[in-house]
Amino acid sequence: MKTYLVGGAVRDQLLGLQVTEKDWVVTGSSAEELKKLGYRQVGSDFPVFLHPGSREEYALARTERKTAEGHQGFETQTGSSVTLEDDLYRRDLTINAIAQDNNGRIIDPYHGQEDLAAGILRHVSPAFSDDPLRILRVSRFSARFPGFSIHEDTRNLMSNMVARGDLAQLAPERIFIETGKALATDSPHIYFNVLSDIRADAELWPELTSVHIDRLEKWQSDNDSFHAFVILIANLPPLQINQLSQRLRVPGKFREMASLVSRFHKTWSNVINLPSLDILEFLYDMDAFRRHERFYTLCLLLTQFAQSRGEKVVSPDPWPGYLDAARQVSSAEIPTGINGPELGEAIKLKQLQRIENLR
Repeated sequence: MKTYLVGGAVRDQLLGLQVTEKDWVVTGSSAEELKKLGYRQVGSDFPVFLHPGSREEYALARTERKTAEGHQGFETQTGSSVTLEDDLYRRDLTINAIAQDNNGRIIDPYHGQEDLAAGILRHVSPAFSDDPLRILRVSRFSARFPGFSIHEDTRNLMSNMVARGDLAQLAPERIFIETGKALATDSPHIYFNVLSDIRADAELWPELTSVHIDRLEKWQSDNDSFHAFVILIANLPPLQINQLSQRLRVPGKFREMASLVSRFHKTWSNVINLPSLDILEFLYDMDAFRRHERFYTLCLLLTQFAQSRGEKVVSPDPWPGYLDAARQVSSAEIPTGINGPELGEAIKLKQLQRIENLR
């Protein structure tokens, strides 16, 4: 039994990047042996086990054969006859098909180190086309490593896969997961540009145009996929925001915040010209007193959204201060004997005075 560090951990280590997650491949062993050694099997599709001490993932070396459509339509084979080279051959890109043994020796049968040095994203084998998710993965790596280029043969393979409709095999959740990872990079716009170049955008998100991607490029990424997604789609009309979100099965908070940014952008950006009463009414419309944390996040995203559109913004944003001032008013400040609707109106009057004083 031998174990090897593989994939992204080796790649990032060679690039001098911080390694945040380690994956291992095991050769010359079996599921039974690993279980006897205390490894715990996870999942039923692939022979992956958690190390009893580190809890890192160890997978038996395997080969794959395409048996059905979709990301999981594969038949796997493991056993002592499956070599490390066999396992690396099934991987997507050469830069992800590098291994390291326990002595630190690099095993690189498909010349991934050369492609790392040259900044090239190149597929390992024709089996790349068996898994349409790899179209999104390569596009995501382009965003993560903006200095890298996709090899012409790999780009052509991706284009052919799109042309024959392979993306239809992917579950919406898988598409959104890969997209979320791309949105968390420093250059998320590159992901969308690559997919546009190979004409995948018409199937994935026909609502988005080059204008939306350009605004994502102008936005100063904070590596937050939630923020980036809102910046990307908040330019869309409300109906298209809902259509895109439903098709990709986007989490509710993503759709909600994008809709709020789209809906309230003009009011928020016109703060200097608004009467104080309109400011207070806006806070109530936004349910900001009950959901103040959401409102603070909304203000951050509205600022980023305006900047992505090249608009001038008031700095610092006064809206959080208006909410803080209004939230300090309590019923204890209202004279006794005032109840019901009159109490609510009295509190609002106090809140309005606080906002006036702050302005």
